[in-house]
Amino acid sequence: MAIAGAVLFVWGVGVSNPDSDEPMAQNGMGGPAELPLSSVLALNSQDLHGSFLKSLSSTVKPTEELGPLYQSGNGPSEMIIQRGETFYDALAAQDVGHEDIMTLVQACKSFRNLRNVRIGEVFRLEVREDGGLEALGFDLDEESYVTFVRDGDSYERVDGTYPVQYHLKAICGTIENSLYASLQKLHAPLALAPKMNDILGWDLDFNRDLRKGDTFRILYEEVHKEGEVVRTGSILGVEIINRGKARQAFQFTTADGRTHYYNAEGLNLQKQLSRAPLQYSRVSSKFSYRRFHPVLKKWMPHLGVDYAAPLGTPVRAGGDGVVVACTSKKGNGRYIQIRHTNAEYETYYLHLSRYAKGIRKGSKVDQGQLIGYVGATGYATGPHLDYRVKRNGKFVNPRSLKLPAAAPVDAGLMKSFQSQTKVYLSVLEGLELGGQPVEVPPLMMADLDECTGPVVSSVLLPAGIRLD
Repeated sequence: MAIAGAVLFVWGVGVSNPDSDEPMAQNGMGGPAELPLSSVLALNSQDLHGSFLKSLSSTVKPTEELGPLYQSGNGPSEMIIQRGETFYDALAAQDVGHEDIMTLVQACKSFRNLRNVRIGEVFRLEVREDGGLEALGFDLDEESYVTFVRDGDSYERVDGTYPVQYHLKAICGTIENSLYASLQKLHAPLALAPKMNDILGWDLDFNRDLRKGDTFRILYEEVHKEGEVVRTGSILGVEIINRGKARQAFQFTTADGRTHYYNAEGLNLQKQLSRAPLQYSRVSSKFSYRRFHPVLKKWMPHLGVDYAAPLGTPVRAGGDGVVVACTSKKGNGRYIQIRHTNAEYETYYLHLSRYAKGIRKGSKVDQGQLIGYVGATGYATGPHLDYRVKRNGKFVNPRSLKLPAAAPVDAGLMKSFQSQTKVYLSVLEGLELGGQPVEVPPLMMADLDECTGPVVSSVLLPAGIRLD
């Protein structure tokens, strides 16, 4: 029996050390523990609730060890910056001493300048009865936060994300003027357009090939926090009928955690280098030879693509190769550089919060292998990955590469892939044209091989599970 996950509860916290390139011992988990639906489908119910969870039990932390702030006796309080108030004034009003304030400002300097705060900005803090500051934290976006926790005479930075839910949604529509306009008319997330381009854009030019009357069907994840939608997750299955020809793609994750998109025959639709080596929320900055830098405040080239994503989102190798740099620089923050197998290409992964276990200079990596986690180190105004590709020594746009296809589904996994694809197809084929996005109902089947209709079930993962 196989099952699929319509709702996943996920939680994670990772620790980064600004003075070292190596990950520190963790207080909690390592970022959003993303378990794609395709991974869940590959597990039967006994695996999921038995040996699978047992194998992860060593990474589950007690509830009291999770959360945006260090847990002390008094608990966190909220501090809101008032009109005309400085960060120093606001902390002093909380009876925090001068030495602690200045130590915190210095510890946070490489991440952000706390001397520049905005009216209404919210900070969470823990203050001892004697005025000693135990911890201070603040949100980076709706899902991500950072906390500076007392560590001897200084403060240690802790990156984390809030628990979120993954809901399955589906949409079916007809292209009239453009894909964007059609999605907007259906009240579907516009973020689906670039994600579809990532998957099918190697063989279908979304700017020139799409025609009025073409149709699309999409099965995707929608991420919720406290009942509100915060972003669009990954696409699980997609179909575009272009000039009468069907183009389909289905997400599939192997047992070692490598995720790719394949057609119904199991041929890989991705190339030997990925356009986007992570599940991202949106493209926050494009490849450009002239962009106004948000930190340096001047016009300069931006030789990569910025993918906004929550802190701790897994980052995967864009292709097979060898790690030639795993270090940090002032502007890049923590970054990884990979020289790929054909030596013609190199890829760069900037602003990481930390590296994946075992990743260091000289490590051999395969396409899709976990190498690090999204962060906001270096010159960054929020959590994102700056992904760069160099060809023959010159930076090129990762989203316009022309490359050979990556490997197809392994023969030993073909039966599992076909069973999963059958489920995705049944959902897509059951959609009606022109309706707004619908939530796929949670159902469970005894055997996916016998399923004939839309079948998706809900899976609850314990808080704190980290999947690397």
